[in-house]
Amino acid sequence: MSDNENLWYEIPSTAWISLARRGMESISLAQCFLKNCDNEDIDLLEPFKKEESDDNKKHIKKIHIKCKKCGGIFQLKFETIKRVAKPKNMNKDEVEDDQVLSIGLVYALDEENNNLGHIGYF
Repeated sequence: MSDNENLWYEIPSTAWISLARRGMESISLAQCFLKNCDNEDIDLLEPFKKEESDDNKKHIKKIHIKCKKCGGIFQLKFETIKRVAKPKNMNKDEVEDDQVLSIGLVYALDEENNNLGHIGYF
């Protein structure tokens, strides 16, 4: 298995879209998010590069993907905000990292890092 095939393991299969008071709905991340492309065939998508950055507030991972149907390149940007909430009964200084709530956001970007939109949560 090549390194590019291993990048699929870095991508969640679905993201969740908030439907306001109607709950959440899942959306597959195995599709092309470029304008005017309707590719939903995972065999026509090729992840080829990963970038990661990390600080004390968030972790960002970008996976670059080539669509073999439209020939375009897009990125899935996974942003994990590490400390969204803490337990109510603890002081801020005594909370461990595994006791805090984090949230993951998924965005689609084009080849030049232009934001194509917020896809959902993971």
